Amino acid sequence: MAGWLKAMADLRPGLESAGLALVALALLLTAPPPRIDARMPETVRYIDVDAGLETVLSDPGAGQPLAYRSIERPETTGWLVWDDVPIAQDGPPPAISTSGPFSATLWFNGVRIGEKGQPGATPADETAGPIDSLFAVPARLIEPDGNQLVMRLSSHRAGYTPYSLVQSLFVMPYSSETRRSVRYYLPLVILGAGLVALALAFALRSRRLGDGRGIWLSVSLAGLTLAGLAEISRAMINYPYDWHQPRQALSLLGLALFGLALLRFAQSRWTATGRLAWIWMGATGLVALTGLLALTGYDAKSAAVTASLISSAVVWIAWRGDGPARAMAVGLAIIPLYALALPSDLIDRGVYALVVGLLALPAIRWPDLLQPVPVAPPEILALQATGRLTRLACPDIVHLTAAGNYTEVHTRAGVTHLDNRNLSALLDLLPDAFVRVHRSHAVNLAYVEALTSEVGSRYQIVLATRTSIPASRREVAGLRERLAGRKA
Repeated sequence: MAGWLKAMADLRPGLESAGLALVALALLLTAPPPRIDARMPETVRYIDVDAGLETVLSDPGAGQPLAYRSIERPETTGWLVWDDVPIAQDGPPPAISTSGPFSATLWFNGVRIGEKGQPGATPADETAGPIDSLFAVPARLIEPDGNQLVMRLSSHRAGYTPYSLVQSLFVMPYSSETRRSVRYYLPLVILGAGLVALALAFALRSRRLGDGRGIWLSVSLAGLTLAGLAEISRAMINYPYDWHQPRQALSLLGLALFGLALLRFAQSRWTATGRLAWIWMGATGLVALTGLLALTGYDAKSAAVTASLISSAVVWIAWRGDGPARAMAVGLAIIPLYALALPSDLIDRGVYALVVGLLALPAIRWPDLLQPVPVAPPEILALQATGRLTRLACPDIVHLTAAGNYTEVHTRAGVTHLDNRNLSALLDLLPDAFVRVHRSHAVNLAYVEALTSEVGSRYQIVLATRTSIPASRREVAGLRERLAGRKA
């Protein structure tokens, strides 16, 4: 029982972080959306031909019944008909609100009430309208029932195939403000302030500790902040719809930076030997790029990129991290699952809430989980052999050689000691000056006098004790950089 309690106590930082992420998930799934007094159609009739207004008005059965979000981009122009628009003759002045990457002309009960840009059968004929539009409905046009909205639309300037051409269509009280309501992005604004505070906290702690690994966390959160600003910009600027693709691309770029930097932080915080980290990064990037190219619609692209990058970070932490890190990875795993289940909500608020929930607690209460205080390298290495413990000063050790499950430790005095641990285990205990140069050899850089190449791309390290150690080709480039830095 005592052992179990100790294990739980050791996992506590990661468990609390994962728990806070689960609380954030519960709030995301249960919190009501911002309340807007709006009425939208269950279905509309869609006519995907360049018909005239009279043709559309004269045939009440024309078109295919669809949910308005299912309308695809027409080749030339198309017609949307909303029958039985629910507008009362009394009450506040009503308006038709619509948004999306298209241009349109609107008629209410056969009378034109406004234009969202200028639709046209060809790109030359079309003028891109604003992404969001609001059209007042004159009281004189409103009938007790049977009101009809007709919309001629085109979309030649989107630059991509939108996942949803008509993003919104509803009746609401009239307002002079045509931009998307700031209330829609209020959770993101609040969470964005938390992201900025966390990024600054990680950067300041990195500077104080002299450990640059935490900067990757700040870069990751900066990418997420960029994505959030791209989303919020819609409430700030009612831009022409042909700007929608650059805006979404900026959001996608921010999410990609977030995922890549978080993965790089995980690799630098919980390290692996050799070039594995870069191979892992390249394979992850390839998977993310495949999803980016295979899917249509920026919501789907953003969700796929985010899910692949964060999943890779989760697997890396679960593999290389300790117990608390693995527990925290459970919370981190919520992000890719949420991305696949609710891609649009992930971009609007989900990823920001989950990241703040996951990282805020470690940053405040368990800072060593993500940014540990650097441990000074040991001056003494305690060698363990059967029935004997020998203490050696680390500067006296020249090189180490693997000998099966044991390790030979060679000193500058010419004495060889045997330790019953393997080479990797000893290197984890030694200062950074000790570098693995071969599967079976590691050297103290302070004793390296020369690096020579021989026939057949073979390399040898000459030590101050006149001993030659083989170096593998894959380690030579990094070794040269370390030696050049030491000599500088």
